[in-house]
Amino acid sequence: MENLQNHSQQPEKKSALRVIIHSFFVVPLIIAVIAVMIFLVVRIMTSEPNTAQDYLEDVKIGGSTKRWQGAFELSKILSNPKQVPTDERFVSELISTFKYATNDRDIRVKQYLALAMGVTKDMRYTQPLIEALDGPEPELIMAIAHALGNIADKSAVAPLTDLLNHGEAKVRLHAVISLGKIGDASTIPALKEMMADPEANVRWDAAIALAKQKDASGQRILLDLMDRNYLDSFPNIDEIEQVQAMMVAIQVAPLIQDLELKTSLEKLRDSDPNLKIREAARIAVTQFE
Repeated sequence: MENLQNHSQQPEKKSALRVIIHSFFVVPLIIAVIAVMIFLVVRIMTSEPNTAQDYLEDVKIGGSTKRWQGAFELSKILSNPKQVPTDERFVSELISTFKYATNDRDIRVKQYLALAMGVTKDMRYTQPLIEALDGPEPELIMAIAHALGNIADKSAVAPLTDLLNHGEAKVRLHAVISLGKIGDASTIPALKEMMADPEANVRWDAAIALAKQKDASGQRILLDLMDRNYLDSFPNIDEIEQVQAMMVAIQVAPLIQDLELKTSLEKLRDSDPNLKIREAARIAVTQFE
């Protein structure tokens, strides 16, 4: 009988223990998890996305990592015209932050701030960018040159032309590209000289920049850029880069209206293995008179 009583009491003890655990641990835990989930959902639904001003504040007062990340996000958000603040206060704050960033140990802060100013295409940023071109860091000069090209203010032509003599090929390349975007006729003689640059990319973009101004001096280079055999001679250029180079040459070729270029375009239209190239060539051919 005693054994039977002991056995009957054990399930009761286990059942009581389960109730205690369920009441004091499991149920509160479930409630807490649900509460946290509700809080997060409400937080997500009611939170507003960061604005350009928010990211600028991160650059101004954030820690070392937060500053360059804020500048990077700022350069992204300002690429959307709808999110670009045009009031004088924001412009002044961005310029002063850019100038102060000269003292920042992380060069990325000033690089991304320069790019942020460039994507706005606001000419109020031209002069501060030009003044920062005398820095020693090639990476920063490249970012500033790129930004000036996006703004396309003709007052940047002279300082960008000066960069064509820079010792770093990448700086010369960005200067050539930016001068091509601005498209001032006064740059034609300098761009013609750049077609003799030792760096192939510089020569190519000089020819493209000239074509944008309807100058046929780079015709031979454009023909090369539409020739896969020529591009194959550069082992460091992969298929994606090769297609990109060909696409740019195809797009500017009609600006020159050269018959030899038209013939080359027709060959690409009819036989190139890349459908994207063939379609671009077809459109380009229709633009010839």
